[in-house]
Amino acid sequence: MATIAFFNLPARGHLNPTLPVVKELVKLGIDVHYFVGEEYRKLVEDAGSTFHPLPSLNRLGDNPLQSASAPNDKQIALMPFAMGYQAPLVVPELVAVLRTLRPDCLVYNTLSLWPRLAARILDITSIGFRPYHGLREQKSVGAPFSSGKLANLAEETDRRLSALMSSFNKPPLTLIDLVSQVDDLTLMFIVKALQHNAEAFDERFLFVGPSFIEGESEPWPFSDRPDRRMRRAYVSLGTMRNNDPAFYRACFSAFSADEWQVIMSVGEQVTLDSLSPIPDNFLVASSVRQTAVLPHTDVFVTHGGLNSVMESLTFGVPMVIVPSIREQQLTAHRVQALGCGVVLDRDSVTAAFLLQQASAIIDDETIRYRLRTIQEKIVAAGGYKRAATAIANMLKEA
Repeated sequence: MATIAFFNLPARGHLNPTLPVVKELVKLGIDVHYFVGEEYRKLVEDAGSTFHPLPSLNRLGDNPLQSASAPNDKQIALMPFAMGYQAPLVVPELVAVLRTLRPDCLVYNTLSLWPRLAARILDITSIGFRPYHGLREQKSVGAPFSSGKLANLAEETDRRLSALMSSFNKPPLTLIDLVSQVDDLTLMFIVKALQHNAEAFDERFLFVGPSFIEGESEPWPFSDRPDRRMRRAYVSLGTMRNNDPAFYRACFSAFSADEWQVIMSVGEQVTLDSLSPIPDNFLVASSVRQTAVLPHTDVFVTHGGLNSVMESLTFGVPMVIVPSIREQQLTAHRVQALGCGVVLDRDSVTAAFLLQQASAIIDDETIRYRLRTIQEKIVAAGGYKRAATAIANMLKEA
């Protein structure tokens, strides 16, 4: 039986698209071992894989950047420096575990440097995956350093990386060498039509589109009105940067008319009591099964996370996108360029403007046509089954 070691970052949005791939690999008779933070143990075990704990940047006690649980743009850009700096604390133990496990292949989130290092040290075939929307290369690492502090960190990171590789009798390498690595196969959980600067991605990048299993359908929780056409909205700011009561209240005002029925997911940081009074035409919950709600929805008010956008496109739902970080802005503006939604500034949007934009895209037949075109591309991309097949084929060649 072939064995795969899967590596990911401790973020739900990065984990979710990999779970259907893992389930499919297990169905194909492949033994999958998943390395991620302890908080995701149950999810990866339920997918049929064997869980292995992987430390996060915050828990190592030697993080020069003090990355937050919901990192901002600067912290995201500096993550390679932190992972490279901390590699000597993690990689030797990881190498020891992998030597015992003897996987045929490593499958890893391309934002994570530790499995890249382990694969180089052990000469194991590696496959990357991107559960995010980004540029072809991580520019922050190769950019000129504007501050002495960052330049010193880059120099120290390179020194630590070279010392680590030398301890395993491997040639020295720099952080730029490491992040510039492109494997023979990188899985992209996005359709090529949505990818920014898609022409920069060659045949090594396989665009499989969204990766999720729809599951059983669920009914819309509100009753129909025989005397009028109701408008259905779904509001969610994702799983990380969702502590925004002011925005939720703006949605209450925007969709207050009784022709609207709204489901709103607010996450774990916002209590329902803090949003009181909740209008009668709103159902507010800490979380909902998004893929069960979207098929019933006329418009999706979203933060623009890649998984949410791809799921919305899958079900042909137009979007009002209110991004908060650079990656979400990149995705949002691609959605707008494709004619499948509009982008608003979350900090300045008014209830009146939100209502106007949501109503306009519901009534826009051109948007509906463009959504159908993207839906066809999503079906053709193949999703999690194509991703699993590509991994299995690489195993045969390894």
